[in-house]
Amino acid sequence: MDPAALVDTDRWPLDDDALAGRLGQQFAREHVVVLPGFVRQDALPALVEECDRLARVAYHTTYNADLEVVAYDQFPADSAIRALYEWDPLMEFVARVLGQERLHRYADPFGALNLAVMRDGHELGWHFDQTDFVVSIAIQPSLGGGHFENVPQVRSADNPNETTVEAVRRGERDDLVRIEPMTPGTLMLFNGRWSLHRVSRVTGPVPRHVALLAYDTKPGTDSDDELKLGRYGRLPA
Repeated sequence: MDPAALVDTDRWPLDDDALAGRLGQQFAREHVVVLPGFVRQDALPALVEECDRLARVAYHTTYNADLEVVAYDQFPADSAIRALYEWDPLMEFVARVLGQERLHRYADPFGALNLAVMRDGHELGWHFDQTDFVVSIAIQPSLGGGHFENVPQVRSADNPNETTVEAVRRGERDDLVRIEPMTPGTLMLFNGRWSLHRVSRVTGPVPRHVALLAYDTKPGTDSDDELKLGRYGRLPA
């Protein structure tokens, strides 16, 4: 699989420094950048088929979430999603948007690339991330719910803003919540460390499929055994 054939490079030229600069400025302001139509529409049916196959081996985790997860080592060698994750031009583009000289793929044999599968009744509650950024690709929405709800920049390193955070959790500050568009084919860069976010409850028989691509500013990033057991139900052989 040629990953270049998956990306609409006419709309999103990965080697355009001016584009990366504009997106980087937006990320610095809002801690989120959404690129609709990043994956070509004619490539999506094959990706959906791949996700449906992978979902059969997904592990149902309740480790800080209620969803099913496919680990990196479960993606076959001919996986189109895996080819896209392992494609250097994409990683280099993300690095430029983030203003980083270089990024590295995770060394985690499970967590480097995940498929998050959310079925009827699954949801992801309000939370903050422990990482500076997450890269995701929306592949298939659920029939109902499954919205990515975000309260951007609700806290900072200097101000935890606990009063507002708790008000959002109680449903008293819906005016601060925005729904980020996650139409199929959308690439999103998101800094959840400072932005409170959740995925609303999924309803209906069609699962929500989102690929999660893990990069870091330093090489060798791995997760500990507790996280591996909780998220994937196993440890590396």
